[in-house]
Amino acid sequence: MRLSIAIAIALVPAFASFAASAAQPLRAPLARDQVPSRLVAAPAATMNVERAPVSFSWKLDPTQAVASPQPFVAQSREYWETVDAAQLDKGLPLKMSAPGSLIRISPAQGARALRSDQLQISGSRGAAKLQSIASAEQLAKAGMDVQAGSLIAKLDAQEGADTYTVRVPKAQGQYLVHVFEPASSDVLRAGVDRSHALAGDRLRFDVDFSRTGKRSSNVQAEALLVAPDGRSWPVSMKANGAGGLAADVKLPDQVGNTPGLWELQVFANADGIPRDARTAFAVAAPTARFDGVFAFNAKTMRMALPVRAASQGRYEARGTLFATAPDGVLRPVSEAHSAAWMKRGAGMLVLQFERSHLPAGYGAPFEVRQLELNDQSRMAPLESRESAGRAR
Repeated sequence: MRLSIAIAIALVPAFASFAASAAQPLRAPLARDQVPSRLVAAPAATMNVERAPVSFSWKLDPTQAVASPQPFVAQSREYWETVDAAQLDKGLPLKMSAPGSLIRISPAQGARALRSDQLQISGSRGAAKLQSIASAEQLAKAGMDVQAGSLIAKLDAQEGADTYTVRVPKAQGQYLVHVFEPASSDVLRAGVDRSHALAGDRLRFDVDFSRTGKRSSNVQAEALLVAPDGRSWPVSMKANGAGGLAADVKLPDQVGNTPGLWELQVFANADGIPRDARTAFAVAAPTARFDGVFAFNAKTMRMALPVRAASQGRYEARGTLFATAPDGVLRPVSEAHSAAWMKRGAGMLVLQFERSHLPAGYGAPFEVRQLELNDQSRMAPLESRESAGRAR
């Protein structure tokens, strides 16, 4: 239930310093804003959370643009296969698209450790030339954390695109084979339209495969949505009309309490060249939200933000203050953060900007952008708005 302006004014002394006329609705959310449409009661946070309130701000350089964080786009020149000893004994075919590719073979739990002299790699012209081959012991000395009994072979620069056969006659158990082609122009890209979302939200995933700089129309892909607790859901990818693939996915309403990022894992193939990629994003239970109004006091440079919490915890607000420059353009001048412990129900966070942060000639009207609400006790981004609204 939205907190009325009258209740908001009486809620906390911080808000009472604002005249009723100063209170105004937050600006309607934009397409990429995240605003909870519902609230849920989450279990108490298990981590030890600071309860003392804190508020601070710092001056910004108005000549420097403030950029919104962009979602991560994974770019992959690699793929993985899980194989058993029989496949390695018979000969495992691996498609390569560029010289200098690396092949890593790691034993699963209980599998026999591998030795360098056991590994055999051949191409269409016979035994392949290797630039190097390293054991787990050598890799560990070089500071690389690898499974005991692993091997990494690097093909010679003369060994280009081909199908290579890898054999390990005395293997026993299961192994993870990883192919990485740093010089390849065959690149799989996988991205999500947002870096964080709420339980029950819809996300769009986009996948494309480029070969020698041109998008391939022959890409095929399977995907899995994977939660931090290990749960997974198959994702159906469809042509997006631009030569790639896309999926519109509804996240589960119950996201669990296991900390960590969610992933979209993509397993693709274009013209016989395999690639795997994964892109990560945060998913949170909507435990609180801004209550729809704010008040900005231009004299004290304070912004009061009523908050509605469905779960007790420590909540934090962040915002960037833009002021009007002498040329009439809004530019960033100050960043403020504020956090406090809240019980269930109505609460308040106040962003305290500093008048000393205003350069000479800067003043009203003001605008607060990049407004965020975070659940610090559960490490969860809850609400984000490109613009909260203007004030004088």
